[in-house]
Amino acid sequence: MIRLTVIEAAAAFAFFGGALAATAPSCVRAVRLSRTAEATENLDQLARAVAASASDPAHPPLTSTPLTPAVVPRGAPADDAPGSWDHPTWKALRFAIDEPHWYAYRVEVDEAKGSIRVVAHGDLDGDGVLSTYARTIVREPKGWTATTALLVQADLE
Repeated sequence: MIRLTVIEAAAAFAFFGGALAATAPSCVRAVRLSRTAEATENLDQLARAVAASASDPAHPPLTSTPLTPAVVPRGAPADDAPGSWDHPTWKALRFAIDEPHWYAYRVEVDEAKGSIRVVAHGDLDGDGVLSTYARTIVREPKGWTATTALLVQADLE
């Protein structure tokens, strides 16, 4: 059995308390960053699907979608109401989220500019300030191509 004096116990407590205080902020940041992966992965998937669908003459033209879900989840992942992903564009892209998620998504079609933007908005900490992630798909002579750039505004708000 190990016996500690009061001074040894206080020193151990101070050491472990200091270590915890030093690592807690980075752990919180790591958790919040992991939540941003949802947006980047879903936008990559959407950009590929939009480019393929828009380039295929057999597919009907894509149209802009409303924000889905209609309200950005605030501070916690949200489940969607039945039918949330029934818009024809979501169906054409075969995109729906059937588990709780941190972001709301939309597709913005701009025929005049020859571009389609896919956007994700999230409010990770529930303070009303939104994180925004976006990818653009542009019309080129050989079809539609997703740009490599990912627009990020207030990633961890």
